[in-house]
Amino acid sequence: MTVITVLYKHGALIGFDAKGHTGYADRGEDIVCAAVSAVTQTAAIGITELVKAECAFEVSDGELHLMLGSSVKGEQLKQAELILETMLMGLRSIETEYSDYLKIEKREV
Repeated sequence: MTVITVLYKHGALIGFDAKGHTGYADRGEDIVCAAVSAVTQTAAIGITELVKAECAFEVSDGELHLMLGSSVKGEQLKQAELILETMLMGLRSIETEYSDYLKIEKREV
């Protein structure tokens, strides 16, 4: 199962941790894992390359971590939050159909 922990600070969405493989199918054939990866990685690319927001970003096999830096404020923060909220909507849509393979949690940091 993949667990996505969505990170909030004072009610603002500031990042996420994604851990684990969904286990829906064998590697290379797992459409749920591919969908989750595409949504989370697209959000990370949007934040780092489009918005150019300073953030902690790490990716490894079965894990992806992104947290906005404290210097991200104003319009840049609004744009990053919009991308993260859009990512969350996509993930919730996947979770609705594949709840045995994807779990979304919320954590205040």
